[in-house]
Amino acid sequence: MFRSLVTSLVLTGLPGATALTVAASVQNIEATPLVVALEDHYNSSSYRFINSLPDVGVNPRIDLYAGAEVHVLGDIPHSPDLRVIATVVQFSYRIVADKRKGIKTPADFRGKRIGVVPNVTSEYFAYRYMTDVAKLNSSEYTFVSSGSLCYAPPCGNGTYPYMLETGALDAFTAFEPTTTVGGMVLGGEEGNATFFREDSVYRKINVLYTTKAKLENTTTRAEIVGYLRALGKTHDVFTKQPEKIWPRVSNITARSQNVTANKATEDIMKTFWPLTKWSRTLPTDLVDLMAEEDKWVAMKEGKGRVPASRETIQGIIDEGPLKEAIALEEGASCED
Repeated sequence: MFRSLVTSLVLTGLPGATALTVAASVQNIEATPLVVALEDHYNSSSYRFINSLPDVGVNPRIDLYAGAEVHVLGDIPHSPDLRVIATVVQFSYRIVADKRKGIKTPADFRGKRIGVVPNVTSEYFAYRYMTDVAKLNSSEYTFVSSGSLCYAPPCGNGTYPYMLETGALDAFTAFEPTTTVGGMVLGGEEGNATFFREDSVYRKINVLYTTKAKLENTTTRAEIVGYLRALGKTHDVFTKQPEKIWPRVSNITARSQNVTANKATEDIMKTFWPLTKWSRTLPTDLVDLMAEEDKWVAMKEGKGRVPASRETIQGIIDEGPLKEAIALEEGASCED
């Protein structure tokens, strides 16, 4: 549960001992700065990036993992030494709905079929939106999880945008840019598309995490701190000059097997980019957000799983490596 099995993309630096191994699923836009950081700013010729998100500790050679906070919550029960050290991106979710189905307000989702990516942040956002904003219970709508992603039209049979366009779905929410594309196939907001967003209910926090043992290893910790510095430089480009990185982001995500072959165009990325916040800093409300979300994760996992306490979640957060990276950056700036 909560894991991608994609392994088609493996990037490596020059031959030799691997200095750092990073794992994430690059079908998601939010994982792309991890690749750019390795290729452009990481101060080492030796690295390895694996397009996958295995359970923490399954492969002891992996030094850093990156995924939405829901993945971390799935690992906590059997990986108490897991440590969240930085944010990759905060990403706002939206639901795109078909005006032809009479959906104009949150209450109009009653009786509707809503597409979601199952067991992950997409479904959680939809669940929270229906519960907290639309004020509906689970018997008053239907979640459909049989669709696939599409990053640019035309979207083929079985994708969420196609299902929305043909009326098989009344609305859906998925990883961007699929939701944006869903609006496009309906003619945009000037046509039959309408979007629903509520960041106070939920926003995706894609985090970078490792293990206590990795951080206690002097050599590995130094590499991790160096990588956090590389990520900071990458974030500057993603934030201040995104148009420079969009073609690369498109190429990276297109290598994934889980996405329709069409690449996201620069116009599409320009449309949804305001939904992103590229920063290494961990949100001040991260513990509260994860504690609330783990109630849902525990419910989905079943088998008597008890939600993690705030104290447990607080205990896996370690801002030390990021503070070290920032201190080194400030020291270098002073020397200049």
